[in-house]
Amino acid sequence: MSYFVVQTSFGAKIVSQQLSNLSSYTISIGRVHHSFSNFYELVFDDVIVTDNRQEIINVPKLVVGFDKSNLWQLTHFNYVTVINGNINNTKFNHYDFSTNTLKFVNSTANILVNNGKDKLLLKQINGGIKPFDSLDMDKYQFDFTVQEVLVNEIPIKSLLIQGFHRDGITTMTNLGGNINNGFFVSKLKILADNSLNIDQLKLHNINLQSAEHDFLDKYSHVLPKLMIKQLLIFESSIQLPNFLIEKGNIEATNLRYDDQWHFDQSSFIFTADHVVLHDQLFTSVLVQLSSNDQEVTIQKALAKWNKGSINFVGKWKDNTLHLDQLTLADIIYEMPEKIELAALPNIFRNIQVDKLAILQSLIIGKHSDFPFNLYNFQVSGTNVTLAKDQQLGIFSGTTFFKSEKGSVNRIDIRYPDLVVKFDVQNHALLTFSSLVSGGMIESKANIDLSQNEPLSLQFNAYGITSALLENWKLVKQPPKALNYSAKLHGKLLPFSFSGTLSTNENDYIINHDH
Repeated sequence: MSYFVVQTSFGAKIVSQQLSNLSSYTISIGRVHHSFSNFYELVFDDVIVTDNRQEIINVPKLVVGFDKSNLWQLTHFNYVTVINGNINNTKFNHYDFSTNTLKFVNSTANILVNNGKDKLLLKQINGGIKPFDSLDMDKYQFDFTVQEVLVNEIPIKSLLIQGFHRDGITTMTNLGGNINNGFFVSKLKILADNSLNIDQLKLHNINLQSAEHDFLDKYSHVLPKLMIKQLLIFESSIQLPNFLIEKGNIEATNLRYDDQWHFDQSSFIFTADHVVLHDQLFTSVLVQLSSNDQEVTIQKALAKWNKGSINFVGKWKDNTLHLDQLTLADIIYEMPEKIELAALPNIFRNIQVDKLAILQSLIIGKHSDFPFNLYNFQVSGTNVTLAKDQQLGIFSGTTFFKSEKGSVNRIDIRYPDLVVKFDVQNHALLTFSSLVSGGMIESKANIDLSQNEPLSLQFNAYGITSALLENWKLVKQPPKALNYSAKLHGKLLPFSFSGTLSTNENDYIINHDH
């Protein structure tokens, strides 16, 4: 073929036909250029590679350096440089093509991963692979910079990828990039089964925000099987519906993912300025964990909550949280008008506390029909079950409640004292006493928590008008009395009682309408 003919559009057409015959693709070349100053180099303009479905490659300028030892074969080259190229596929297994150096300059690539479920768009690729072989990628090294990568429309800026491939394992010695105003760096290996062995992953000032409730589940399929030896996250935030972390920090070791997270022989330290969980704000959060044989040890958990503090230690195993100690102090807690306790996640199906303490707190109930407040409120408990079958409550153990003063439905009380115990049938046994308006009340109740009904309620009042019974919505229009006792039964929520009221040696029948 004439030297001058090759550099015409007719010659370029002939070269296109020859290259197309060597592969299953259709290859089109606009022009071919050669300079004697670069004797073993050809420059191809407007190279387009297509298959039966789409355009695979569109390269405005392709520079090819031929192998001096074999100039006339078209499968191996000294170097190939793609300039301003657009690549829509990275698999060329139908074309035997190799080069000592494959280089990209300001090029773009569109890649489908996870069987087409996810899309990667790489813009302004610069760098190369040494050597490159489309049919035998067994040993090579690579060095790339990418101006921007879109992972399912999530942008990563200034991506750097450096490493090598040996014996079926790809080692990335340097991987990093910018996400929004933050950055990440990592060192990892891609093993022969495409799983990831990550020596270190470090993220700084990463801010993730989504209005989707299932955001984490939605993108969990993107994760391959992986092992993270060390994870470091600094000054990062995440905002999801009903969940917020601001300025969070994580130091973790030995994390494993295989369709779900595993924490064998792991350690975990988490701190954050703010955590919001279902509208509850926690500040100055510190959690320190370790794991062994599917058991997580909570070495330390501290936070500020409702102007006070909360701390606990314990263990988690088999969806049960067992706390050695749970302490709350100086809490100011306002109970909402309507209390709706959402079911706990299954990982906290049961919560047991060996030692429970609430110190010097203020509890305010704002329910319009039955407001109350308790000052210098304190609680102590032993072997308390705070959650059962994903529901919060008190289901076992012995718990003591007391307060210096307060009010119940606008009636002042002093030194209220409540003891909650459980019998062998798991019925709650409540003993209550308090000073009220110069007098005193004592009460005992036996409650079946599963039915929400007191089996019995014994109420004794000394030096207190019986109007208290109506003020506390226990009995409607009770007979007038100053010293009296009542034996009642009925529903607890809402109050609906029947029984007898005794005063001055007289007994009065009480039903839920009177």
